[in-house]
Amino acid sequence: MRKVLFAVVALLLLGALLPQINQNYPGYLVIGFGGELNKGYEMNLWFAIVALVALLLAIFVLTWIARSLFRAVRGSVDRLRFGRQRVARRRLTSGLVEFMEGNWSRARRQLLKSAPRSEAPLINYLAAARSAHELGFREEANELLAKAEACGEDTRLAVALSQARMQLQDKHYEQCIASLKRAKQLEPKHPALLQMLKQAYYSLGDWSSLRELLPELEKNANMPEEDLQKLEREVYEHQLNEAANRNDREKLHNIWHGLNGRWQRNVELRSLYARLLHQSGDDAEAEKHLRWLLNREWAPKLASLYGRLTGADAAAQLSAAEGWLKEYGESADLLTCLGRLSMRNELWGKAQQYFEKSLLLRQDPATSAELARLFQALGEKDKAARLFEEGLLQAVPDLPPVPIPSQDKPLLGVHA
Repeated sequence: MRKVLFAVVALLLLGALLPQINQNYPGYLVIGFGGELNKGYEMNLWFAIVALVALLLAIFVLTWIARSLFRAVRGSVDRLRFGRQRVARRRLTSGLVEFMEGNWSRARRQLLKSAPRSEAPLINYLAAARSAHELGFREEANELLAKAEACGEDTRLAVALSQARMQLQDKHYEQCIASLKRAKQLEPKHPALLQMLKQAYYSLGDWSSLRELLPELEKNANMPEEDLQKLEREVYEHQLNEAANRNDREKLHNIWHGLNGRWQRNVELRSLYARLLHQSGDDAEAEKHLRWLLNREWAPKLASLYGRLTGADAAAQLSAAEGWLKEYGESADLLTCLGRLSMRNELWGKAQQYFEKSLLLRQDPATSAELARLFQALGEKDKAARLFEEGLLQAVPDLPPVPIPSQDKPLLGVHA
């Protein structure tokens, strides 16, 4: 603005002084052209100067007007173009908010409207595909995933993960695993990919594949240590149970020996392995593991199981159990275990003492039955009958109160 004012003032001063200058310092300007015609033009010097200044001023003004018009037109075009992009951005933002809130129908509508002018159409198509899937439009969801994949070369992983997530939600686990394996070739350490693969294997009960995945989950899946250990133990438990249910003793041994030392020292897992060994008929091996466990930690259920095992050395087995009696003290489970092991060693008197002590601590149908059959084998049938009766009543403690016949009346002929 200052420059314009300065120029205007300068022109006014020049206009005021020009007549005086022209009178005091007259002059003329000759412009000649060579050649045969030898033409030329003459004019007042000061008029020529004013004309030149006016011409330059006119050029400046015309240039300024042309630039202003160009800027105005370009601004209108930009406003028209970027205005549409702003609308597309607003719709994308609105669609994503609806998507996060679970308003699938409105999210799908907003995202699809803004997709053609979106700066990131991949986001529009992926979120719209998920929204369509949630609404039950499976074919449309697949079409939108195809459009998302066509957005560029670097979209394959995002599309594959979105497709796998939908397949996992639909419980199409085999298809989900196939999609994830394709995606794994692009990004083998992707945490979300590994988490979904874990979930698909778990849902299928594919414990072998899940076991192979465990090292990758530990390194790259960002799982809490507690959850990872819980999953790892569950995988090993299922593998051991599967082998035992198939009565495949060799596979049962291989699975156990394939575990690292930390898991072989785990009390829950080792006790399960011992029970499965007993179930498969390998009592000698089961006895070793149960003895190892009970030497370190007292567990009544394991003691009860230990008394049922036919170990390789019955005397050593009884000696080990008597050592626990000194270490842990008397308990009903341990005394019953000792009674059974005494019978295995044909120590009838000792077996009777252990069973009777156990029943003093706890009335148990199994212990009563053990002592009853011992009395029956020893010829003490009355004691055996009474114990069988007591054991039966202990096994069925909630009999309803009903009238029963008197003992001095004959049973035959009693009316119902």
